[in-house]
Amino acid sequence: MAVSTESWRCQISDDSMQATVFLTPPQEGESITVEDVALFLRANGVLSGLIYSEIEKAVKEKTYYKDIVVAKGRNLVETQNGYYEFLFSIGEIKHPAIRSDGSVDYQSMSVIQSVSPGDILAIYHPAVPGSSGMDVKNREIRCKAAKELPPLKGSGFEVSFDGNTYKSTMEGRVEYDNFKLHVRDLYELRKDLDLVIGRIDFRGDVIVHGNVRSGTYIRATKSVTVDGSVEAATIIAEGDIVLKKGMQGGGKAKLISGSNIYAQFIEFTEVKAKGNVESNIILNSVVSAGKSVLVKGRKGAIIGGTCYSVGELSAAFAGNKAEVKTTVASGISDEYDKRLHLLTQKADSARRSVKKTQHEIEQIRDVRLTNDPKEVKDAKISQLTRRLKRDERLLEHVEREIKEIEDTINVGDQAAVLIEDTANPGVTIRIDNKELVIKNPMSHVKFYRPQGSSEIEVTSI
Repeated sequence: MAVSTESWRCQISDDSMQATVFLTPPQEGESITVEDVALFLRANGVLSGLIYSEIEKAVKEKTYYKDIVVAKGRNLVETQNGYYEFLFSIGEIKHPAIRSDGSVDYQSMSVIQSVSPGDILAIYHPAVPGSSGMDVKNREIRCKAAKELPPLKGSGFEVSFDGNTYKSTMEGRVEYDNFKLHVRDLYELRKDLDLVIGRIDFRGDVIVHGNVRSGTYIRATKSVTVDGSVEAATIIAEGDIVLKKGMQGGGKAKLISGSNIYAQFIEFTEVKAKGNVESNIILNSVVSAGKSVLVKGRKGAIIGGTCYSVGELSAAFAGNKAEVKTTVASGISDEYDKRLHLLTQKADSARRSVKKTQHEIEQIRDVRLTNDPKEVKDAKISQLTRRLKRDERLLEHVEREIKEIEDTINVGDQAAVLIEDTANPGVTIRIDNKELVIKNPMSHVKFYRPQGSSEIEVTSI
């Protein structure tokens, strides 16, 4: 006689990964078997993952009026895609630490990640396939296919036999971008740069771990980093310049960067940067920045000399109580507009010349317009082609310079001088071509020139 199951209950979880059964005592003369329970579960959609040991236990111990877990699905094992473990920081610049007074600790800063031969650069971890799961309704839960990453390409490294370990084969600077790994040339001087060495002129990055003495010269096509102090030297870099202990230029020093300049302090130095100039203090220097000048910290001061930025210039103090003559300037001068007008005319002339030369070449090639022998035509075309390439190079150069000036003018739209503590008497504020001389101390002020206005305005900050 079949057992009555009308009062039994089966419940499947929302994710279909578990099923329970609720049993009631059999009627007199009936008995419950494991197969009875299994048939009941199958009739209610539980087709996989039955836990027969739990069913047997419930039947044997006559476990009634209680939900018993009697089926569990097989969990999905997620696929692990292949990935690279890089043993260097991705990206170039490591930002300096900020001290409690808000000033910047440039000694903690680095724009270069240098490596030596044999250093492990990256380890590839191959993909690990997963395994599909199964719910209690016997439905497969499929895992995603494992994805491998492409091998790294580049230079300055070797790859292990299994293709998973990348080691540097040279001393240099490590760079990575979109599966391209390079160890670039790096000049590293582990002592002072003095007059015995005298000069470093290097196509790549330069690091000087010692001091840079007076009368020396550094030029790099990338960045320059100096761990020690810098005296009356000349440093020119197409990339960033980082002076961790600052510069005492003695009125004979130059810093010229095609990007940004960072220094603990700058004294008696001529400074030019296409990007930003950042320091904790600038004394008696001539500074020009294509973007911003930022003198940070509660004691950050610009005292003496001239500091100019196309965009924002900010400092805690400008000048001092002794009323040392100090000029802080921001904005666009008339020279930019004049230069842009001149370059625009030059570009127009070059375009006309290119168009004219292209037309002349087409006429010579048109057999209907000339009966000249082939060698004569070839000679004329060769001469015109040389002229065309020259004009195209000139046009490319001029258009690039126009773009740089237009970008600079856009930065100049944000021109302002922010003095977060005190602007002292003796300070001249210049916005674009307008000047304002400070006669009495002014605190927490922003100097700016509204669009269309002919005067400098002042507001509190």
